Amino acid sequence: MANDSTSVIIVGGGLSGTLTAINLLRYTVQQRVSITLLNPTPALGRGLAYRDHDNNDLLLNVPAGNMSAFANAPSHFVEFCQRIDPSVSAGSFMPRRCYGDYLEHCLTDAMAAHPGRLHTTVAEVCEVRALSETKGFKVKLSSGQYLTAQHVVLALGHQLPRFPIPLGPMERDLIIDAWDFERMNRLPSGVPILILGTGHTAVDVLLHLSQRVRPSAVWMASRRGLLPAAHRLNLPPAPVVLSPDAFGESPLRTRDLMHRLRREVARQIRRGLDWRDVLNQLRSHTPQLWQGMPLAERQRFLRHAVPFWDIHRHRLAPLAAERLQSLLAAGTVEVLAARLLAVRKTRHDRLALEFKPRGQTPTQALSVAAIINCTGPSMAIGPDSQPLLQQLTRDRLMAPDPCGLGLNVNDRHQLTNAQGNAIAGLWYVGPMLKARYWEAIAAPELRVHAQQLAQDLAMQMAAHSMSSPLPGTINPALMPG
Repeated sequence: MANDSTSVIIVGGGLSGTLTAINLLRYTVQQRVSITLLNPTPALGRGLAYRDHDNNDLLLNVPAGNMSAFANAPSHFVEFCQRIDPSVSAGSFMPRRCYGDYLEHCLTDAMAAHPGRLHTTVAEVCEVRALSETKGFKVKLSSGQYLTAQHVVLALGHQLPRFPIPLGPMERDLIIDAWDFERMNRLPSGVPILILGTGHTAVDVLLHLSQRVRPSAVWMASRRGLLPAAHRLNLPPAPVVLSPDAFGESPLRTRDLMHRLRREVARQIRRGLDWRDVLNQLRSHTPQLWQGMPLAERQRFLRHAVPFWDIHRHRLAPLAAERLQSLLAAGTVEVLAARLLAVRKTRHDRLALEFKPRGQTPTQALSVAAIINCTGPSMAIGPDSQPLLQQLTRDRLMAPDPCGLGLNVNDRHQLTNAQGNAIAGLWYVGPMLKARYWEAIAAPELRVHAQQLAQDLAMQMAAHSMSSPLPGTINPALMPG
């Protein structure tokens, strides 16, 4: 059993882990901190969203001008793209794979500027356990190797979508996970396919299938059958100035929030502006509004408002929206507002499906060759989550969010337990920050969280704070078993 010691271990080398590593290199120059970045695959900076697919049809849904890895250098990504294609502007919507290349480039540059301080290892982490007293954490890899560190940063990304109903083993063979484009490419052409979901990922899958597999028919199904709205094409945002006070004082109610949002949109439209400008300005206030909602109101928002919020807040690139409309107009794609009731594999290697259309009594039957599960990432932490998350929960080093949106952290990005106490030396950055901030799944927010975490961690290491935990934190080794 190997036992290597390092100062900081970052678990996960997607966008969040990569940006945290880059920022830590910059903020710990004087301390010469050693950092180990662990990732299950050799490709760093890519995660699920920016993998090196041979498909330029998969576009970012944020314009290039807002996709810099560094908030204080807003043109950084645009300049990277212009070195490849001078015609790229801040309003361009670039391929996802290009953004993966960019993050990899940023990491390579940072490692060259700080040689010998960042070590990258292809490894999957299955356990993180607290050591006695103030000795930090022991990290177990799937290979059986152990590493130790004073600080562990969990930079875990999205969990894969869960299927909405139970499946037998024969049916499961014909279910394809979102982003598994290799399996999609092996589907025969000219067969009918169901895409379960109608959001961004579902649209990406549809565009990929239409170019590579060319199915005979595609159904896209979700309970409400809502499709994302589109960004405007290279139009500058209008100068709308919003205050969170316009949406009421805490505690906020879902009904009041949505009513005031619709009222503000109507007011701006009467002024000749656009509803997108209102949501863009609201974006920076969303964490404050979310934190001002009691638990019961957050749960009510998730039950009733989220589908409508998402299609307006998370918009399609103009070209992707245009391609989607073309496919819908051609009649080869049909959107269903329906709930999936049953899936059964037939003798002909097809799936017989039964749906309950929204607002109707009779059920609807379909026969497809495969289902692609695009129901959205699972944010809830439970029995189906990856073993690491389950172990951290069992050991009381983490508390799942009661709304099923991820895990709980304090305002310094330290994990907290069920009593709200921070776990000294254990940090999190990534999309499961949605539990605390709501607006925390896109690059413009995650880059800020990664920078803030790196600053706080560097300050703690400089002050040797592990020997005397900050107020409000607890030593995990002293927690009840």
